[in-house]
Amino acid sequence: MAPRKNRHFKRNVVIAAAIAAILLSTVAAVFMRPPKQSNDTTNKIGLNVGDTFTYKLTGSAVLGTPDAIIPEELSQYNDTEYYQITVTAINGTQVLLSTTWQFKNGSQITRPQIIDLSTGAKADPNGFWAVYYSNLNVKDLLHPRGTDRLMVNSSDIQTFGNSTRARNYWSTESQFTNASDISGNTMRDVYVGVYFDKQTGMLEKLTHIEFFTNPEIELIITWELKSSNVWNIG
Repeated sequence: MAPRKNRHFKRNVVIAAAIAAILLSTVAAVFMRPPKQSNDTTNKIGLNVGDTFTYKLTGSAVLGTPDAIIPEELSQYNDTEYYQITVTAINGTQVLLSTTWQFKNGSQITRPQIIDLSTGAKADPNGFWAVYYSNLNVKDLLHPRGTDRLMVNSSDIQTFGNSTRARNYWSTESQFTNASDISGNTMRDVYVGVYFDKQTGMLEKLTHIEFFTNPEIELIITWELKSSNVWNIG
């Protein structure tokens, strides 16, 4: 095995990768132009203007070696009071959102977002993205006109208080190598798993895990739906 990098380099690698893992940032949104006429004839948007969804965000880290360092950026998830998404408009295949990231210290970040459900394209590339067409079935593409080719892996029934709702699930795993380490020993494994409501297409629960080999550290970010005006979460 080749000699390890120095501590300063390792810290930069971990922090840089952790920032990439953070699903939302404070980067200002840039709106997309109106979409061309869609060829989608069977896919429908299950959301309505005024629908709101509020999430609990958490972040954690597991250190595998003494030289591993928890990125400071991870703390913002545990400092979150809530993250709320409101549907503000629907334009063809696009859903327009207003997102509010409320922190426990009283500060707040409010950003707009536009998502094209047909392609998965986003106005803010670092903003919220986990919403899909309604009534997708197993093996249906998440973005029928997109290039990611991701599809629904499974479906089940989720209980909320005194009611039940159908939901879909998809996941993906990827592995990356740090090109700066010619030995190939500095790697990053990424797992993303998403449950989303079948009727509305909106995120219910998200798990994002990243594992680094040099130094060894596992970063875990979760989103969990806590309330909505569309159905009683319980």
